[in-house]
Amino acid sequence: AHQRRRHVFTYVGGGPGSTLYKSVDGGKTWAKSASGLPGVEIGRIGLCYSANPDIIYAMVEAQDGKGGFFKSTDRGASWEKQSGHVTSGNYYVEIFAHPTEPNTVISMDVFNQISRDGGKSWSGLGEEYKHVDNHVIWIDPKDPNYMLSGCDGGVYETFDGAKTWKYHGNLPVTQFYKVEVDNTLPFYH
Repeated sequence: AHQRRRHVFTYVGGGPGSTLYKSVDGGKTWAKSASGLPGVEIGRIGLCYSANPDIIYAMVEAQDGKGGFFKSTDRGASWEKQSGHVTSGNYYVEIFAHPTEPNTVISMDVFNQISRDGGKSWSGLGEEYKHVDNHVIWIDPKDPNYMLSGCDGGVYETFDGAKTWKYHGNLPVTQFYKVEVDNTLPFYH
């Protein structure tokens, strides 16, 4: 008799040994790069390089409220906490550096957040007439006022640095929040 295995998937926000590692030889060897990061169990980590390659940003989920936004000015050799800014680990924890301004970072969240001082303070990027639940953003390095944003509502475009957004409703994209299947053989329905 054919038995089908039942797979259960869940989100686990970290575990023992979770940390950052760094390679300087194209991935042949790796060394811990956690000096200055929380000394507790760490969960998801969002990383991005700034316009200055010596500066790396990390948004770190950690237990006991010790997570936050961290900055390295020595290519990840050490980290310094800039603020307590974090987003929901099971949805976001994605950060994107501005392509020409090393101290500007955008954090994906229900409403996009922007820091212009290396992660010390945060404010809303601008979401007027735009769907929320953001997951990705692209900033044109030749014209940083031009951005494309991917969110649960689709793809949006701005030409004025996020003051106004244009929705692109002609793209066949959707977001599924919940999908269920039955045990029909040979394929699920």
